[in-house]
Amino acid sequence: MEPSTLRYSYSPASPEIRVSRPQYASTPARASDESPDIGRDIPLRFEEDMNDPGLGIQMIPITTPKSPGAAYWRQETSDRKHDIFSSVASYPQPRPSYSRTPDTLYSFGSGISRARTDPMTERLIAHRATQSTRWHIHWRIPALMGFAFFMGLVFALLQHFLYTFLHQRREDDEDKKFRWVLYGRALAYLSKVAFGSCVVLVFRQRMWRAFREQALTVLSIDQIFGATEDPSLFGNWETVSGAPLLCAIAMVIWLIPLATIIFSPGALTFGTYLDIEVLDLKVPTLNFSVESTKDWRHPVKLEDGSNKRSMMYYNTTDLAAAAPGWFDYYDQPSAELRRIALLLAYNGMDHPNIRQGARQEACGGSYNCTYEQSFTGPSYQCEEVASNFDDTEGSNNSDAPFNMSILAPQGSYVYYAEVDKGAYPRPQAAEFRAGNGGIPVGEAPSDLGVFKSEPVLWIGYAFNSTKELATDDPLAINWTHRYDSHIIRCIHMEARYTVKWEFTEPSFKSTIELKHQAPVVDTDFPRGVDGKIDYTTMPRPTDNYISPRHNVGVYKKIAAYHAIGDMFREFLRGHVDITAPKPGPYYAQVHSNVTMTRLVQKNSEPKNNLTAEIEAFYSDMVVSLLSVPEMLVVAEEKLTVNRSRLQSSFVYVPGRLWQCYAPVIFVTFLILLFGALTIWQDGTTFSTGFSRILVTTRNTTLDDIGHGACLGNDPFPMELMRTKLQFGALADGEEDYLRNDGYQGSGGPLVPHHCAFGVASEVVPIVRGTPYAGLNQRKSRRKVSKAKMEVE
Repeated sequence: MEPSTLRYSYSPASPEIRVSRPQYASTPARASDESPDIGRDIPLRFEEDMNDPGLGIQMIPITTPKSPGAAYWRQETSDRKHDIFSSVASYPQPRPSYSRTPDTLYSFGSGISRARTDPMTERLIAHRATQSTRWHIHWRIPALMGFAFFMGLVFALLQHFLYTFLHQRREDDEDKKFRWVLYGRALAYLSKVAFGSCVVLVFRQRMWRAFREQALTVLSIDQIFGATEDPSLFGNWETVSGAPLLCAIAMVIWLIPLATIIFSPGALTFGTYLDIEVLDLKVPTLNFSVESTKDWRHPVKLEDGSNKRSMMYYNTTDLAAAAPGWFDYYDQPSAELRRIALLLAYNGMDHPNIRQGARQEACGGSYNCTYEQSFTGPSYQCEEVASNFDDTEGSNNSDAPFNMSILAPQGSYVYYAEVDKGAYPRPQAAEFRAGNGGIPVGEAPSDLGVFKSEPVLWIGYAFNSTKELATDDPLAINWTHRYDSHIIRCIHMEARYTVKWEFTEPSFKSTIELKHQAPVVDTDFPRGVDGKIDYTTMPRPTDNYISPRHNVGVYKKIAAYHAIGDMFREFLRGHVDITAPKPGPYYAQVHSNVTMTRLVQKNSEPKNNLTAEIEAFYSDMVVSLLSVPEMLVVAEEKLTVNRSRLQSSFVYVPGRLWQCYAPVIFVTFLILLFGALTIWQDGTTFSTGFSRILVTTRNTTLDDIGHGACLGNDPFPMELMRTKLQFGALADGEEDYLRNDGYQGSGGPLVPHHCAFGVASEVVPIVRGTPYAGLNQRKSRRKVSKAKMEVE
């Protein structure tokens, strides 16, 4: 019997084994889409030589009691497994083989045929026939889901750390600034990719669940497959109502870029912020003790080679400093000190003078800063000893060298000052050589250069209260307004200065607090027989005299105090007269430099609070020494400085970043848990690659309804787009596949065999663990005819 003459015929089914060919009443006989005639005369696989060992599936012949003359074939079920590399001699019996020459493939009995000429494909088919796939959850998809979520967290944290690093970071290079921004956006993009990938993987798992639970039109299935690229899914009511959870997950996929890429980089901006620092810096201060060791013969050098300047000039008994018993003694304030005092007096401001760039030097750059410093220096302690012209008792008990009667309105003075009682005499009481230097002729007197006392400042002033006098007041004859007169006394003291500096560009503020310690020279003039202070006698006690011969360091420091006090008194001495308004004219006559200072008003009359003004003016003069850094008393000290500045830089607001990421992380985590639950319920994982589409659309019904649309081009037939399909197990009236034991099943007419898309009437729900053809070993693709073979 020639192999080419083998024919198969049908016989009635036996009760033991039923092998049948599926009958599709609705499928008309038709030719292939490729060619209407190709393959009609090509013999089937099982019509070939049964004895020719090939690379196909190992088949063995069987017979049944009711049809002994009919031959049936089934796959060998022995424990011995064969594959494409097994020896031909190992097969125990002849079997039908797949032809190595062009053959015809049928897709579930359809009329479509195609020639196969590739031997490798034959081997692949034979090998796949021996393979099986079991229901199980592969680790890849769950691991990718968890890894994507974890990397999303990592990238979000990296973006946070980057922005924290850039926060309040000044960057003037525009290229670097641009790169920093790009780095942040790159991390935001990677975070979006990671979170989006996690949600997409869950979407894919849930998508197949939706296909199994409800029949959807081809249009809806298309939109679901393309939901990550095409938002038209949300405009399809069938999809939204039929798969709301799936649409919600798809919506999250579209919203994640909005939160991560668009809004999260907004947490980092450019702006002006207040940069606040607390650090130790070197700031200028005053150190009067430096004058104690200063020798004008050996100047102190500055960095630029110039000399430091002292506060006073000295005389000496020996220029060469070689004669026995020589010494230097005070002469007068230095020119630098005079310039400092004059500048302060003439500027009329209520603050000390500062050097140019004082803020930058004190604050360590272009900052605003505050700090507090302390040093010891001279000050005047003033008190009011009498007030009002009728205070005769206070005036008499004040030891003032004048009384209230000289002050307006009784007298003509609105300002009167006695500031030289007991002052250091200049020149000294001695005979000097011709020329400069103050070198005495012969032996120097014992009191040469000795500070015996510091003059007490006695100042009287009258202030216009602007209150009009009553018509019956005796003073109303000459005066229109009441004048309040006062007498104050000021003693030169050594005090502890506490200065608080507040530099705020472009201005500054200094607050000075004084803690008086002791008089500069602690002596007093005795009283005369009349009970008044006698300034013609020597002050007492003599032990408190400051001599240049003995403690030179103390003497030079006191000389520095006396020098600045001497300059201050130059502005105070003298008087200011005023003529009464009646009969007039009313004007002031100035006989004092006090009108050059801030101590008086614009009309040359003293200010009302003159006591406090005098103390503040003198302390500002002392602090103004800082305005000339070449002064010897100007030094540096390290202090804690609170500094701040407004600068343009990166500004990071963490709340904005986490307002974007917190919802994304929370929702993605819920979706991740939902995806894990879906995978566990399904018992396997799914994908959307072409390979999955390939194996889930192997259905003759799809072959039939897709006739004429195999090219897949646009426009796609609308009647097909409206066709509803569902993913499930095909349940035909007659079976096309064998059971695990190699025989036909007997489970009834609706036993599932193959999982694929189909119309709702031909699919049943997929049951977890069921050995479908697509999931377990596929036993045979062709049924064996029960017809008797005929030999031509």
